Amino acid sequence: MTREVLRRMRSRFVGLAGGYAERLGERREHIVLKRDHSLRVHALAARIVAGEALAPALPYLAASLLHDIGRFPQFERFGTYRDDESVDHGDEGAAFLDGSGLLETFGERERDCIIQAVRMHNKREIPEGMDPLARSICEVVRDADKLDIVPVVLSKIQAAGPRDPVVTLGLADEPLAWTPSVLERVAAGDNPFYGELRCINDFTLLLASWGPVLVHGASRRIFAVRGYLDRLFAILPADPVFVALKADLARRLAA
Repeated sequence: MTREVLRRMRSRFVGLAGGYAERLGERREHIVLKRDHSLRVHALAARIVAGEALAPALPYLAASLLHDIGRFPQFERFGTYRDDESVDHGDEGAAFLDGSGLLETFGERERDCIIQAVRMHNKREIPEGMDPLARSICEVVRDADKLDIVPVVLSKIQAAGPRDPVVTLGLADEPLAWTPSVLERVAAGDNPFYGELRCINDFTLLLASWGPVLVHGASRRIFAVRGYLDRLFAILPADPVFVALKADLARRLAA
């Protein structure tokens, strides 16, 4: 039953993305990017759910597949993935799901929890008072989302030629620059605000800050095994402050 529900949902999701890609023509690249990202987040969530023995698995896997469904109308309308310059893609996705039939096979509570998780997956903090199942689903989606965003951004930063402004948020490409307040937040164990980011090195620091604060041990192990800290700090300036910060983040990641 679970496999068949997910198979149909994946088919409908891919078809939906294909419709946006067809309409956007030459601008289809970033629709395909989010489609593929969502499929990988779905696979990562399956690993986390299995590693943490979370059950029933189906609402976690559905939410992870659909978490970024609001990105498609966002990019079609605004040509950006910056929520602060367009719309909140979590809210957009929740509204879309609430009016679609994609969750028709779920009971009312599970359906509502999936929609809540999609709405909240991109917020800075998960609010108190959420349904415990919705919170648990949201935590898995947020972990899996971060685990895939890191290599997607790295691939664009390290690519030859001009930086992709959609993925790198239009930030300044200044290899030796960083924002002191962003560094201070990461060193203090906090995540910087997107609005604080001024250059690509700031974005790199934000990505590095995610590892130690992933909710699940299975998620932190994936972050560590994939060598994300090494890959991120390899593109930051050769400055003693980053050597010390990397060591501290590695210690926190392993704790």
